[in-house]
Amino acid sequence: MLRILRAFAWMRWRVLVNSLERTGARDTLQRLSLAIEQLGPLIAAALFIPTAVTMAALSGYAGHALAASAGGTPLAFKLIRFLLLAAVGLSVAGPIMLPATERTNAVRLLLLPISRATLYVAQSAAGLADPWILLAIPIVLAFPVGVAAGGAFGTAAIAVGAGALFLIALVGLSSLATTLLFLLLRDRRRGELLALAFAILLPMVGLFMGLMDDGKGRPRERTAPADPVVPAWARQIGTTAFKLVPSELYRYALVESINPQPPTALQPLLALAALGAALHALGFVAFSRVLGSPASTGSRRTARGISRSRIRLPGLSPGASGVALNQWRLAFRTARGRSILVTPLLVFGMFALLMWRTGDAELGFIELQSGLALATCSAATCVLALMPFAMNQFAIDGAGLTLQLLSPLRDVDILIGKAVGNGVIAGFAVVLCVMLAVLLFPEGHPGLWLSIPLALTSAYLLAVPAAAAVSAVFPRAVDLNSIGNRSNAHGLAGILGLLAFVGGAMPAALTVVVATRLLGRPALAPAALLVLCGLSLLTCRLLLIPVARLFGRRRENLALVV
Repeated sequence: MLRILRAFAWMRWRVLVNSLERTGARDTLQRLSLAIEQLGPLIAAALFIPTAVTMAALSGYAGHALAASAGGTPLAFKLIRFLLLAAVGLSVAGPIMLPATERTNAVRLLLLPISRATLYVAQSAAGLADPWILLAIPIVLAFPVGVAAGGAFGTAAIAVGAGALFLIALVGLSSLATTLLFLLLRDRRRGELLALAFAILLPMVGLFMGLMDDGKGRPRERTAPADPVVPAWARQIGTTAFKLVPSELYRYALVESINPQPPTALQPLLALAALGAALHALGFVAFSRVLGSPASTGSRRTARGISRSRIRLPGLSPGASGVALNQWRLAFRTARGRSILVTPLLVFGMFALLMWRTGDAELGFIELQSGLALATCSAATCVLALMPFAMNQFAIDGAGLTLQLLSPLRDVDILIGKAVGNGVIAGFAVVLCVMLAVLLFPEGHPGLWLSIPLALTSAYLLAVPAAAAVSAVFPRAVDLNSIGNRSNAHGLAGILGLLAFVGGAMPAALTVVVATRLLGRPALAPAALLVLCGLSLLTCRLLLIPVARLFGRRRENLALVV
């Protein structure tokens, strides 16, 4: 087994090294893109060393303070307790927040003469690379050293065993959570719904609760909060369950070992060992279920269920219309695409609740009533939510991009189709948010209401060439049905896209300021913005010519990326 585990470790090391090495299959721009994308993990690795040293020093001091406290609980030890408790919580929530670790791809290894138990050990050992476990390792290693420096050698020996058992339980908890998440998301449609819920609904629920409990806004009667009526048996179950948390068992073992009767520390040690064995037993059962089932399930689309769409958008060539419609369908069929449509509506609901509680608002240097401020902020959110699509508009098609590149489509038709498709996605949410704002808060000049979609249109048209160029230069292969960072665009592409949108919005904002502030005639703002939209469309069309040439030179590289 040790030889196989060493082979797995070497294989993971080679995968990491190969991801950092230069490859001749990509051009200079793509190598630059990959290098910039690797800066984040490299910076995190550079910051890990001083953090681990700090954790080890704090843990050693806590061990020395515990040995010298003669049964007390020093502050440093309490801090170590909460750090380890956070590591336990992240072991459960980490696979949801950071699902980049692919520890469930062992199905391909079933053809090798390796037992399932060995595969499980190899997959579980990969959990030691999780950041929350990596930071827990120096804590449990340095604590016995500090205790031994304080003269409590018996406690130091117990701390060594308790630390090993705690790490084993932590790895088992992380492995079990990862495997259960994979089994839960194995169904494609169920995975998409869960991805949408975790990415959007949970943060919005927290924001909603914060808005409801902030104590501001309209006056309302307040009564003294009643004491919660919790049954005694429920409190007892909660207290007992909390004592079985691995970090709490680890703490009990250390605290009891300081007492004059060290054998009392054996009870939490035995409980910690039993808990670790139970977690790994459940993890092995779940892992065996993964190995014995297909990688993904869900309904498949057959040729009979696919109808050929003959819809053609007016004003576009057949090729550009097809690309635009494909972009629209991609937004409705993927979890990340649906989040682009749903996020602005949820943000609108949160802002509407906030406006209802606080009354009128001011937006920057322009005094706006609640409806106009709500519509402006929500419309801007609609465009910003489009960034993962607009700033990676070619690579998100995956294998479909190869079909587009092989089809008889002009480069400019692909760019125009992508721009129209993204505009329709954002425009649908913009129109809906503005209409709802008008219904809820109708106050305000009609000219300013008409200025909101026109200003967003002008800003979007000016940002279209930059979005296409950035998507061609910094493509990133993504999974639009995943949870987390795997569906985002390249980091530098996102920053450049945000700057392009802000720069494109400057002329529209200046036009509104001149019409409302300097001239004092808000009715002129829509007419001026309509002219600005025409100029922006002309500018966009002219800038797409060199961008199409850039896209033509990057066709082969884009095909390699996807």
